[in-house]
Amino acid sequence: MPPTLGPRLPPEWAGIPAHMATQDFAVWQRGRGALSLLVDAWHFDVTVGDGLAAAGIATPDLVAALSELGRKRIDAVGIQADAWLLIEVRHRAGPGAIGALILYRSLWERDPPDSKPARALLVAGEIDPDTHLTAINRDIEVRIY
Repeated sequence: MPPTLGPRLPPEWAGIPAHMATQDFAVWQRGRGALSLLVDAWHFDVTVGDGLAAAGIATPDLVAALSELGRKRIDAVGIQADAWLLIEVRHRAGPGAIGALILYRSLWERDPPDSKPARALLVAGEIDPDTHLTAINRDIEVRIY
């Protein structure tokens, strides 16, 4: 299933992204000015993947709702002239942040909205050296704020 992008917001948008944890949002706020220079626009809480299987559920509306609830959610997606920027925000980044970005990029590339490539960016308040090295080895950019 293709990504569900939701509203397109300007780079300087200063609201609170849906579903972003409070501690992660503090990191986002610290980096927002620099990050806004990287993109032409934002989408937040972007869903990718197929969601949950809903075998045996009677109504099509319930099947659709269950599927949407089970889709994976990317914190932020930046639109660049030549690429999509898939962003995971974590106040304390560990292996789960790397796994999330690998999954998001894989699902995005399976059914992309257009032909532009997807880049992965981990925005963190702190990160341990092993996780940072693994991110670099997996072609994931890391920014600390």
